[in-house]
Amino acid sequence: MRERVKTILLFSLVLLGIFLTQKLWIQLPGNIFTIFESKEKLSSSYLLSDMIAPNKYLLKFNKGKYTLVYEDKYKLWDNAMTCLKVLLGSDKIKFEEITKEEYLKYQEQRSLVCYFPEMVNTYILAKAWDVNSPNNIVDTIPNITDIYIFLGNGDPFFIFSLGDKHVKAYDNELDTKILKNKLTSIEDYENFDYYYSMREVQGTQKDIYIPYEIKNSLPVVYVTNEIAFLDRTEKDLLAEEFFSTNIENIQEIVEANGSSIYVYENRFLKLSMNGLLEYYHPLEEKVTERNLYISLSNAADFINEKTKAEKGMYLAKVEGIESEESFGYRFTFRYRIRGIPIILGNKEVGEYIQMEVFNNHIRSYKHFIRRETDINLNPIVDGRKMLTSYDVIDQNAEFLVERYLESKNMTREEVGEEIIQEVTSSIEDITLAYYDPCLKDKGEKLIGVWTIRFGGKLYAFDAYTGTLVFER
Repeated sequence: MRERVKTILLFSLVLLGIFLTQKLWIQLPGNIFTIFESKEKLSSSYLLSDMIAPNKYLLKFNKGKYTLVYEDKYKLWDNAMTCLKVLLGSDKIKFEEITKEEYLKYQEQRSLVCYFPEMVNTYILAKAWDVNSPNNIVDTIPNITDIYIFLGNGDPFFIFSLGDKHVKAYDNELDTKILKNKLTSIEDYENFDYYYSMREVQGTQKDIYIPYEIKNSLPVVYVTNEIAFLDRTEKDLLAEEFFSTNIENIQEIVEANGSSIYVYENRFLKLSMNGLLEYYHPLEEKVTERNLYISLSNAADFINEKTKAEKGMYLAKVEGIESEESFGYRFTFRYRIRGIPIILGNKEVGEYIQMEVFNNHIRSYKHFIRRETDINLNPIVDGRKMLTSYDVIDQNAEFLVERYLESKNMTREEVGEEIIQEVTSSIEDITLAYYDPCLKDKGEKLIGVWTIRFGGKLYAFDAYTGTLVFER
């Protein structure tokens, strides 16, 4: 009932807008943007596998010699996926749960660890890679956050992890020779930053890695709000794409600020001048049982068909939702440029993409469209020397202490002299990222930041000055 009322109210608002709003056609200069360019269509399976790629890779050459990379320029994940497809589909797989102590012992050996940005469903991983009949490991450890790949001497094996649960898996058909050779080549070239383990050096309980120094600065990146520069023809083309009908069948309202609302039957599309695209299609029948794989596959199809999403988008969060006795999912997607995740400074928008999917039905879709401009195969690199994440922590120690005390509702005296150790031990993750202030429609320069997650919040510090630029 509420779904029908919402539809009636939305339609009434549209009719009122038609009555009150004088149509304004705003022609803005500019080229046809990439959102409308003809692109080779990707299959759902390919797009899904791209969505669920790791956000960083830890390369361990031997104990005390590590590096961390964000962009998969070495194609490590492509080769790892080949092995994982064999492993997850094998009927000869052998696996066992190992202790935390055993896992830490393996961490000292030559290996590759792939970290996902959020918890990932193992079954969905297998299906995204076209594994038709995943084996029992998807039941043994249904969700994971990282995958360890042993690359030392001896038989290859993988370890799937979630928190303190670690499942070691191996199969006689596994061949990690290509990954081993890549690791050796990277080690010999030595064009990387050395990282150390906070567990080994500072005695913390988490596997967090911090660089000794940063040799290579981040590329300079600019982004543009594409919707703000679309002309009427381009907007109409996008509406036709979403509604799969000619523009003559679609009602349009142009608001005084230049935003456009399109209406077709009971569906709505709004293109806001701040760069936000919003689509809404109310449920037409009950969905009594939700299916994650069907919903995610249809989400991938929808994104690829309607907005031609580029590689770099990744699934960040999955939430079960219920509406009008129907069951579905809310998917949140974030975005990476050159392998580095983007943090949006526009708190009203919040996320890059958020959508509600009820199996085969897309009920809502929100997409904040900001694309990289002046893409160059040989990008300009920021000439300033980057601070390490340790430098940032040291520079902001007092600030972090205050936030820690607030989160624990404690005083400095109650914590005692070990307060700095308490703060560093409470850090959940440290990641390199780009921060988009979302202040300019064109030529917005992204800020390289170190993000520190602790106390249930995320803090972003300028990677060159150490200044706090964002928190949520």
